[in-house]
Amino acid sequence: MNKGDLNTVVEKMPSDTNGRPVFDYLLLKLASRCNLDCTYCYWFKDPTVLEKPPVLEPETEQALCRKLESHIQDYDLSEFTVLFHGGEPLLFGKPRFVHLMDELAAIGERTDCRINTSITTNGALIDEEWVRLFRIYGVDVSVSIDGPPEVHDENRVDHQGEGTYERVRSGIECLQEQHVDPYLLAVCDPTSDPVKLIKHFVEELGVTQFDVLVPDATHEDDPASIADYYKQLFDCWYDEYADHGVSIRYIEALLKSVLGGTPQCEAIGYGPIQLVTMLTDGTLEPLDVLRIGGAKNTETDVSIHTHDLQDTAEDPTWQSAYRASLTLADKCKECQYEQACGGGYLPHRWSPESGYDNPSVYCEDLMELFNHVWDRIGDDIVFVDEDGTRTSLDTAITAERQQSQHPPM
Repeated sequence: MNKGDLNTVVEKMPSDTNGRPVFDYLLLKLASRCNLDCTYCYWFKDPTVLEKPPVLEPETEQALCRKLESHIQDYDLSEFTVLFHGGEPLLFGKPRFVHLMDELAAIGERTDCRINTSITTNGALIDEEWVRLFRIYGVDVSVSIDGPPEVHDENRVDHQGEGTYERVRSGIECLQEQHVDPYLLAVCDPTSDPVKLIKHFVEELGVTQFDVLVPDATHEDDPASIADYYKQLFDCWYDEYADHGVSIRYIEALLKSVLGGTPQCEAIGYGPIQLVTMLTDGTLEPLDVLRIGGAKNTETDVSIHTHDLQDTAEDPTWQSAYRASLTLADKCKECQYEQACGGGYLPHRWSPESGYDNPSVYCEDLMELFNHVWDRIGDDIVFVDEDGTRTSLDTAITAERQQSQHPPM
């Protein structure tokens, strides 16, 4: 995205008869286990995930396909998105993956609905055959990699404690060799150098589309400050890479939200979290990252075996998360960045005492970061009058303040 490309068109989700959003996005857990043992993984913070089947059960897959087709028909959806997730989704296996993709393609054909598919993988199991399948079925691929080897291998290790960078890089290169452009997902290490991360991704790996995620934490934790890291990340992107086709989702979301736009990023900006997650046993839940709040924090009584997909929106756990994403803490309501920040990422607002009725555990960092972004872009936003006079945003604001303090007689 170029600096000037800041406009976003957002389509409002349709509602059912109860006013709940109609689901058009499913986060589907193909596996509940993983071949890696990353130190910060949110998924295994809830040990109950190990009680689920290791991979999506065949009968559960069949139930999902039946209910998905009915859901699309009942709500006359023209588009639906499925994100394959885990654990590590490639543990699902190639034969099962082919069968599932054929089923989804058939549903799309029968319902005249475009079913978009994507997958988030740690990349270590990617080989030529997997890439061929991604190409055949048009699956968008995101690969988790935290930066250069010394950063990545600090936390993204296997079950023997060994670093996994070389295996992940091999998977990325395998994708690129067959002309599949991966999207990279890094988790911020605030002790590392963000400039090195950008240069590594862009100049060494040849990837220009990626995200740098805020480390997951709640008010039970004591996370390290992230402000300096993201300020450096923003400056490097804004000064050197923004006008050269490099896109960093979180950074662009910050910029859009500061300018009053819609960031289209669940981690920043005011707006509802309204997706549904399906586990390997068919259980339907809200956003899976919410389980960082503890065991059974996302537990519902809804299953694809006994309920329709839309029934999830009537479950108290799902409703609680949905309402929380739209209900900000008092401190947030008084903040100048209320709409831009939206209280921060919902999982990061959790505390045992007051649930989600808190600002983000990163509140002070986010305030510092928003101020920094605003300061950086002020001189670059220019108003042009009818006579061609150009006035910077900072100058316009100063003039308006002076005018309000000294109104004409």
